[in-house]
Amino acid sequence: MEYAMGEIFNVTENTSRLDYDNEINYNYPVPFKQVPLWEMILKITIYSLLLLIAIIGNILIMVVVARNKRMQTTTNYFLVNLAVSDLLVTACCSWVRLVDDLTEGWVLGKVFCKLNSFAQVTSMVAGIFSLVLIACDRFFGIVFAMKAHIIERRASYAIVITWVCAIAVASPLLFVRKEESRVWKNHVEIWCDDTWPMTSDVDPATGFITFSFPGRKVYYTFVTVVLYFVPMVVMTVIYFLIILTVWFTQAPGERISVKEIKAQRKVKRKVVVMLVIILATFGLCWLPLEIVILYSEYRPNTTEQLPQWYSFLEFISYTLAFANSALNPLIYAGFNENFRRGFRTLFGYHERQMYAAISRADSMYTTSTTNVMTNQVQHTKL
Repeated sequence: MEYAMGEIFNVTENTSRLDYDNEINYNYPVPFKQVPLWEMILKITIYSLLLLIAIIGNILIMVVVARNKRMQTTTNYFLVNLAVSDLLVTACCSWVRLVDDLTEGWVLGKVFCKLNSFAQVTSMVAGIFSLVLIACDRFFGIVFAMKAHIIERRASYAIVITWVCAIAVASPLLFVRKEESRVWKNHVEIWCDDTWPMTSDVDPATGFITFSFPGRKVYYTFVTVVLYFVPMVVMTVIYFLIILTVWFTQAPGERISVKEIKAQRKVKRKVVVMLVIILATFGLCWLPLEIVILYSEYRPNTTEQLPQWYSFLEFISYTLAFANSALNPLIYAGFNENFRRGFRTLFGYHERQMYAAISRADSMYTTSTTNVMTNQVQHTKL
């Protein structure tokens, strides 16, 4: 998913080692990369902050849920799963991207050449599947309250399936992603790129031979369209139905007080708002990168050098995608009182009072319909 200098300069996009007999007699034809000091400081500072926030924030999310039984709900388990995928992309991708951007060629070796893209695709697929599970959990919990435990009973299986599917989707990159090199008279050019099977076609009008990688185009189209855009559309529809239910549907039953109905709606609205913000943040942060990938595969002439603005847009796109891992913990802390209490408890600010029922609902586990049923049963007993 990254396009190094080797691919850009090599207009034939030959993925095997080329004939060194000619190239070794020539100097490296491209100016060596020179990054201004201010640019290095700016990029290192930005990435350092993102790394620090992402690592600390996502670890705290997992610790808070692990130490607080009231936080151990189905949706929070899926949020923890999302935190794990955020940690994966932070540990294996973000700093690798920074090093590659600041150095000449690929300097991190064969292992990270494969691991970087593999971890990136795995993290994105696991993240999008986690968001789908969260959306389904809230859909059944709010729209179809009587079926609220459908996802809960299968949460552990769903999480395992999420990672199995994510690893399966990303696994081809472990085979096609390779470190390549080319020896020039004054420089050894090293880059990391995909080595998909190449096909050649002769243009009948011009007689020119064009080269293409149909396997790579199919793979990245599948990853971006089927595993990003389609789930985003589906989740948008799901949350639209949830919002209609929470904001405009009257809770059933006549024995529940108006005050309690308003309190339940307020809590559930806060939960829905937080989840919608998480979804929107994920979608917006990863969208530029998905567009960049599709452009690189579907641009008019893939044998021509990529435009100058592409490298800048690519860096911004990767930075936004990695920033999503740092933003999620901040969203939890800003929109969920239970997470805020959990954070304060971890840092020594213990609260004497126990979580109230409304806090339990804020943990995304209680629905208005189930509360109504409980109240009706208690009234019958009295």
